[in-house]
This record gives sequence, structure tokens and C-alpha cells, in this order.
Amino acid sequence: MSASHVSQKKKFRKTNELARRKAKKSPYATIAIICEDSKSSPSYFNKLKSHFRLNTANVIIASSKGSAPINVVNHAIGMTKNTPEIDYVACVFDRDTHESYERAINKLDELKSTNKNKSIYWAITSTPCYEIWLLLHFCYTTKSYHASGTKSAGDNLIADLCNYLNLYKKNTTTWFSELINKLDAAIKNAKQLQEHNFLTKSTNPSTNMHILVEFLIRLKK
Repeated sequence: MSASHVSQKKKFRKTNELARRKAKKSPYATIAIICEDSKSSPSYFNKLKSHFRLNTANVIIASSKGSAPINVVNHAIGMTKNTPEIDYVACVFDRDTHESYERAINKLDELKSTNKNKSIYWAITSTPCYEIWLLLHFCYTTKSYHASGTKSAGDNLIADLCNYLNLYKKNTTTWFSELINKLDAAIKNAKQLQEHNFLTKSTNPSTNMHILVEFLIRLKK
């Protein structure tokens, strides 16, 4: 078999593989969700995707290489360059004590203003950390979280969360079943907190996770 014939076969196989991958997508938007961690939030989104029966080819969930917000944004940009058919990109990261938080927000703002990439980017952020979204499933709160002693602000928030969700651990997903029936309450509480923050100019605590979750709920519609 000639080298040119082998090359043609490889090209044909690659074209077929790309066609099959595209055929697996459903006829609704494609979104990539890039998380700063590799445990809790990716587990949550994977469970949510399964619960709402969303096509895995349409909802891509990945962990960033490095938890710094700027790493999340750079990872997202690289992904859209390699996978141009992504319509939306959600960069999920915490304010916490990250030095690059503002740089990451500014970089996403630049992407929106220049519009060089067809993908629409969102900053999905939480202060002090993602677990405030989980806590809002159980109660409405405006309590600020700060470091104390050897505990970080996130540690103190997780301690409050465990009063309601005693199964919670970052590296497990067993707690999801206790959240899903409270999703409407979480969305309502997050919106109320957002209004409170707008009026008081406060940012601790805060989250806009409800924007991404509502988008996923409506995706198939």
C-alpha cells in the first residue's frame, strides 16, 4: 500500500470521526464550564447535567490547570481555540484570597469588548467560595465570612454549610441528592442576595451561580 493511500485513509477516518462527534450533539447550544477545582463544583455540574438529561456533547465540564482565576480564564480561551463550535464559556472561580481575581475579571471583560472570539464568556464567581451557593439551598443569608485563627473564610463557610449538609465533602457527590429538591429555593435566595448586594454595595457573601444554573435548566428548551 502506497504512502499516499495510507495518508488518504487516515484523512478519511479523521473526517468520519469528526462527523460522528458532531452528530452526537443535540440541536441546542454548546457550553463549556471550566472550574477552578477538580472535585466539588465539577461533581455538582456533572450531577446537574445528568439530572436534567443534558447531552454530554453539549455541556462540557472541565477543571482548570491551576486554581488561580487567571488560569481558569486562560484554560477557557485555549479550549475555545481548539474547539471553535463552543457557543458559551462559563469560567467558575472564587474570589477567596486569589491575587489574580481582578485580572481574570478584566480579561473576560476584554474578550467581551473586542468580540474576537465567537464564544460568549461569563464569569461565574462566588465570595468567599462556591459553597455559598450550596448554603443558599438551605437558607437565605447575608453573613460575611472572614478568616479567623487557623481557619480561612472558606473553612468558616463550610462549617456553616455542614450544619445543614453534614455529608458534605469536596471529594464526594453523595450530598447532591439533598440539594436537588431545593434548587428553586437556592435560585430565589441567590437573586435576593444579589439585590441586597446591589443596594448595600457589599460583595461578601455573593454568588451569581444561579445565572449558570438557570441557563442549564433552560438549555433544552
